[in-house]
Amino acid sequence: MNFEQELQQTFFDQQISGHSIFLKLNDGEFVAKSCSTENNNEQIFYEWVQHIQGYQDFFSQYNGVITLEDTQVIEQPKVDQRQQKWLESLIAKRFNPNNKKYLLLENLVQHQKNLRILDIKLGFTVEKKSHIIRYQESTSSKVGLRICGMKVQENDEIIVFRDKHWGRRISVDELTEELKTFFNIQKKSQMIINLTEQVEHLKLFITQNCKQVVSWQGTSLLIISDSADDLKIRLIDFSKAKVDNQSNKGNTDIIDSLNSLLELVKQI
Repeated sequence: MNFEQELQQTFFDQQISGHSIFLKLNDGEFVAKSCSTENNNEQIFYEWVQHIQGYQDFFSQYNGVITLEDTQVIEQPKVDQRQQKWLESLIAKRFNPNNKKYLLLENLVQHQKNLRILDIKLGFTVEKKSHIIRYQESTSSKVGLRICGMKVQENDEIIVFRDKHWGRRISVDELTEELKTFFNIQKKSQMIINLTEQVEHLKLFITQNCKQVVSWQGTSLLIISDSADDLKIRLIDFSKAKVDNQSNKGNTDIIDSLNSLLELVKQI
């Protein structure tokens, strides 16, 4: 798919983590995620999972691959100073104007205000040698997850912003305290019930429908709540995930991490 018409592009103001660049397109109904021309794992994953009925309940809706021409200036969003510093660093390191290939995904936070967004990297271990120490020295090796990013807004102002570097340094006790901060709302009990129910449904979906996924490496769970106390979860980041259409065993590592998350949530 090639967008030849005038298309307003803005660096995505709700991005709090990740290595890929996200662009908000026009009014924000869609976001475009930069896609490596050398690694098609994420595209392969989305093109596989989109054929499973009900996948949109647990994954971003996939709308194909698009080509974005570099004829327009990409606008910088107005964000909190703490998030701005992180976003500028990401753009400086990762934005490649010569890369025109993007995955077109739904914008999970369109029209929502006072967001609470939590990105949790799942998994106890990792295959990539350069990342092994990162896992061993973080909460990943102990509880199978770590915080990759977190943002809490109240009255249209950011009161908490955490990035992946912070998430790698904290202890399990500090992770638990941060979960308490994320769920620190008047309807905390209902929010936790909603999360637990959705994670249980996600586990069932994976068990029944994802037997062809032989690796969930690098996958994150995104938890989103807004001022109306609506909560939703989505699995994201599949550049290292692997699908084998001949497999019927699946990989249960992600289930172990989700169970660990539920155990931590019980403590808050």
